[in-house]
Amino acid sequence: MDNKRRNKTDKLHFRDRQVNNKMQKKNTREKGMQNIWKSRHNLAFQKKQEKKTRKMIRKKERENLELITLLIFSIFILVVIESISRKSFVETFKFIVDKPVNFIMNYFLIVLIFSVTIFIKRKRFGYFIISLILLLLAAISAVLVTVRGMPISPYDIQSYKEAISIASIYISFRFEILLIILLLSLILISTYIFIKDKKSIWFTGTRNPIFVLALLSIYLVLIPQLKSARIVQKISWNVELSYKTNGFVYSFIEETKSSIRHKPDGYSQENIIAIRNQLDKKYKKDSNKVANGVKPNIIMVQLEAFMDPTKLSGVNFNEDPMPNMRRLMKNYTSGYMNVPVTGGGTARTEYEVLSGSNFDYLSKGEIPYHTFLSDKASLGIPYYMELRGYKTVAIHNFYKSFYNRDKGLKNIGFEKFIPLEVMTYVDYTPMGWPKDEVLTRYITQEIDSDNQKPSFIFTVSAQGHSRYPMGKLNIKYPIEVVKSDLPKPDQNQIQYYANQVKEMDKFVGKLVEEINKIKQPTVLVFYGDHLPALNVITENRMKIDKFSSLVLLINNFGVEKTTLPKDFQSYQLSTLALDIAGQGCSPMTMVHKYLKNDKEYQKKLELVQYDILFGKKYYLKENEIPKPVDMKIGNGDMKLINVENVNGEFYITGKNLNRQTAVFVDGKKVDSDYKNDEKIKLYDSFYSGKKEISLKLLDKNGEVIQESEKIKYEF
Repeated sequence: MDNKRRNKTDKLHFRDRQVNNKMQKKNTREKGMQNIWKSRHNLAFQKKQEKKTRKMIRKKERENLELITLLIFSIFILVVIESISRKSFVETFKFIVDKPVNFIMNYFLIVLIFSVTIFIKRKRFGYFIISLILLLLAAISAVLVTVRGMPISPYDIQSYKEAISIASIYISFRFEILLIILLLSLILISTYIFIKDKKSIWFTGTRNPIFVLALLSIYLVLIPQLKSARIVQKISWNVELSYKTNGFVYSFIEETKSSIRHKPDGYSQENIIAIRNQLDKKYKKDSNKVANGVKPNIIMVQLEAFMDPTKLSGVNFNEDPMPNMRRLMKNYTSGYMNVPVTGGGTARTEYEVLSGSNFDYLSKGEIPYHTFLSDKASLGIPYYMELRGYKTVAIHNFYKSFYNRDKGLKNIGFEKFIPLEVMTYVDYTPMGWPKDEVLTRYITQEIDSDNQKPSFIFTVSAQGHSRYPMGKLNIKYPIEVVKSDLPKPDQNQIQYYANQVKEMDKFVGKLVEEINKIKQPTVLVFYGDHLPALNVITENRMKIDKFSSLVLLINNFGVEKTTLPKDFQSYQLSTLALDIAGQGCSPMTMVHKYLKNDKEYQKKLELVQYDILFGKKYYLKENEIPKPVDMKIGNGDMKLINVENVNGEFYITGKNLNRQTAVFVDGKKVDSDYKNDEKIKLYDSFYSGKKEISLKLLDKNGEVIQESEKIKYEF
């Protein structure tokens, strides 16, 4: 028994040992598995941490690269922009050395502009487009400085139609082809960069946006300090110098900011009414305010880029280029006046003269015909003259829509506008500008022969317009440059210009002669809108006031010659013309006549000008508030007389036809060939049957100005 029990016990122990061994093996296996799992987990965690670290390092590297690219590329593009706008790397280097604070200020601005790329996905595309826009603006500005002596302003962008319309005068056909190729290339490059840049990441980190915000804060704090210290200051009387002193990017942005209108300090109904009451009292006391019963014609002629060529130093001529003007200036009120532009910007001087407004209180570079005069009536001399019983006519020997004149002249009060499109027998200069001699006919036609209604005629000439060729033209001119040490290209430019002045002066003499034949009391005003864009002037190689322009006021009813003040302004010219004519004062010219010696003259002018143009019009009386005018384009003299068959070829006969006259057969425009102002030839000689014939006078955009009566003709 004992042996059996012992064997049984031994078997149990043996089984327990087996079980224990199995358990131990199992535990060992599980422990081993746990160790393996832990090891693998630790390895995976370690790899994950390493990946995260590498990702953070790459992110940091990208963030650093983004910031370094921003800082380095910005300084590179700034130097290129300044070199283009100044047309010289040497001038840019001088700017950096002489004006380091201004350079740094522009650098801050460039960095802030390019920092937009931090917040967009396609960063390389962003850099490309921003760079392209900035470089294009700088290049256009350099061209404008050459052409007109003034850099670009935001308002020039609104004048793109005018730029396109005269581009053919300044650039050759070959250059136009190159521009088209360049434009297409830029479009293709832009598209390629846009497509390739689609995998860019959105944000690289938070540090760079914080850096940009900090830089912006510094800039906003710094600029007022620099302005108060006069390290940065806007030179409003010389925009080109302002750009060169302050830097291109800063100056263009400031010009853009200034285009936003702000109510002047002190503007209130109480202050405006007080100014009006002050002026009304002075006006009532003025015994010479209006001539008794006499209403002379008033003719103002704005001569394009007109100046005395003999004022150019280092230049002599074989004869006087302007004998008529010089003779008239000796006998009548004449001198010089300050104008708001140089080399170009005709419409700005034009607006000052027609409105009496000071451009210092408008946005710099603004063209009112494109802005506030484009869609609403605004006070000007024409409105006042209409109230005085005058008929008001504007005449210009260039296209009606140039500078948006067809809208601007209407909204400033003219009843009629005679542009180039309606003129006949027009001659052109070698550079393609209409000559001024044609203006005499249209001015004298607008003076009533029976004098039942006096005329206020405002004329803008075009002949003196740039460009002026630097090469010698194969033309024998009466005026020649003699004894000059200037380079030949300058001499060629000046000789061409002097001969245009000679012809413009001939127009002045002829107009005075024709007005005297009419034998009606008349005030004739001639003035230059700005100096010509001759290289010697735009490049500041002449000791000449770039904003001074010649002015002459003639009358044929005995008003004595007076001396113009030294600081006479173009916005004061209409005041003087009305005074000579004895026609009192318009609401705006009262300010100039009675406050010109007031110590607060300019401040009161600013307040009144803002009120009239953009404010509540507290200053104006009920009958002075301008109302829309239905302005007529042209003189309505185009007539269709007949169709003639000459040896199988058909000719349209009429009166006052010109190159803008189109022939319509059964309502469809047909090809035709202008012969003269009485005859147009039809190209097609195969018409048959009865057709309806009419003529339409079209502007350069194809819009109808005038339409003739319709006639039936049996072909």
